[in-house]
Amino acid sequence: MVKTDMPAVESVMHHAAQIMALLAQTAEPFLPNTSAKSLDMIDAKLLDWNELKDGKYLLPEGHQLNESSLLFSKIEDDWVANQLDKLEKSKMENKPQHNLPPIKDEIQFDDFMKMDIRVGKILTAAKVEKADKLLHFTVDMGTDQRSIVSGVAEHYTPEDMVGKQVLVLTNLAPRKIRGVESKGMILFAENAEGKLVLVAPEMEVESGSQ
Repeated sequence: MVKTDMPAVESVMHHAAQIMALLAQTAEPFLPNTSAKSLDMIDAKLLDWNELKDGKYLLPEGHQLNESSLLFSKIEDDWVANQLDKLEKSKMENKPQHNLPPIKDEIQFDDFMKMDIRVGKILTAAKVEKADKLLHFTVDMGTDQRSIVSGVAEHYTPEDMVGKQVLVLTNLAPRKIRGVESKGMILFAENAEGKLVLVAPEMEVESGSQ
């Protein structure tokens, strides 16, 4: 086209330069460095929005451009891998430290066998009067129904618990808690933030199952 139609070439270059000027101006709010580099190459200054909206050409006829260069560098695979490594390292360094309790003293297998842990199903649940942390449960153990008190009211509502299957330490000696008899212990896990999480069978099984 240079040899056959120079006016067309000049028109294409003129409009390409105007488009670049417009893109350089409008990209400034979110790509400030790229905008500045583009404006430097076309030897133009940054305009405010009032100056842009009049619809005039941004570059006058005969405007001299500066030497061009690449706006963006090619991103190599090694650079990407290095950045991912840095990100992963940063995530590990910023990972919150969980102050989990130490493992308790070793027990014998016979001690473990003394614990009778069975699956139960919660039939009823209610708050214990004048006790913000306590819930009172009636639990179907298959062979009987148990009254059990647990300090989980700050983590679960009575409505959350009714109908759930739970693991119960059934042969824990009974005791009264705030005047309510508790015959067993429902098992919960406590995470690093102090939240209690119910320990339950993966699928529904018969109440009383060990």
